[in-house]
Amino acid sequence: MTDTEKNEILLALRSQLTGDLSKDMVFLEAKANEYAASGDNDVVHAISEMAVDLLSDKDKQFMKQKLYIGERRLDAVYGEAASLMRQHLYDKALVLTGMLYDKIRKEFAETPDKRFYSFRNLLESNLYYTMYHPTKHLERAPFDFVRFLSAHAFNLIEVRRPQEAIAVLEEAIRFNPVCPDPRFELAEAYKVLAMPDKLLEVIKETLPISVTPYALSRCYANMGYYCVEKKDYENAVCFYFESLLYADHPAIPGELKHVSLLMGKKIAPPKREEVLKAFADYEIPNGPDQNVLGVATALANLSVEKHEWEPAAFYLRVLFDLTHDDETKALLERVEAELAKEKEAAAAPSEDESQKG
Repeated sequence: MTDTEKNEILLALRSQLTGDLSKDMVFLEAKANEYAASGDNDVVHAISEMAVDLLSDKDKQFMKQKLYIGERRLDAVYGEAASLMRQHLYDKALVLTGMLYDKIRKEFAETPDKRFYSFRNLLESNLYYTMYHPTKHLERAPFDFVRFLSAHAFNLIEVRRPQEAIAVLEEAIRFNPVCPDPRFELAEAYKVLAMPDKLLEVIKETLPISVTPYALSRCYANMGYYCVEKKDYENAVCFYFESLLYADHPAIPGELKHVSLLMGKKIAPPKREEVLKAFADYEIPNGPDQNVLGVATALANLSVEKHEWEPAAFYLRVLFDLTHDDETKALLERVEAELAKEKEAAAAPSEDESQKG
């Protein structure tokens, strides 16, 4: 999304504000959820800023206490830390992400009746409700705290403090239990700590929330690693090859060569029945979880019914990437055609503008 498009959205939203604070806050929250569903995080952040501008000076001061470290907003602190991480300056980045960790724990702690969340889209929030049946009131966190906390854990692992990273990642999972990313970092921590049983546990927790081929591929690659640690080389081969079916993981060929050396023989691609037996041996379902498919299907059908083409395309892409189903592909193509027409119509000059020209 361009800056021009974002500004047009914000101007349209501002024109719909009524002056009634309670009504406007509900309206902006609904719109933030809507744009979060399609991953437009810049718009979500801008809407959050718009909501803050509506507050009284006293409430703004309270928000500054929660959302700032010194004179810098939390996302600015994260941005500086991310820049240092890209330069591999993990010691320096750790100082900043540690400040974020302390601030988040202090200001956004879970209470007996409320917890904050950082779902990235409606698929995640609906999957969470389906799997966890929450009873507490959920309140949107102002930023993606899963990303902030995962960065802190990553830095801890890089500076060889993996044990400390575990508690940080558990905190990240609390903000979004259906995001695989912190669980993947948790798996890496358990690898470094040589705790294969905990690795297997986290893999089994990650599989039911894997909504992309990449996530499934990474889970299966981790299963291959676990099997090697347990000297179960035949099943390791099965999991590594299954991983390659879902994504072209660059480390897998090297892992298979390592297993070949350990087994003392060349490795051939396993037969399908051998792969399914490996999954059965570890009581792991093969392929995407039915909850994921069910929630994505329901959201796709609802979006198509309401002619909301952009979210419909998102959910259908999720389904097709996981299943390669022909009917899903056909519906996705129809939805994408409708979306293209909608965007073309939005880009065309209005009749008034044409007359002015």
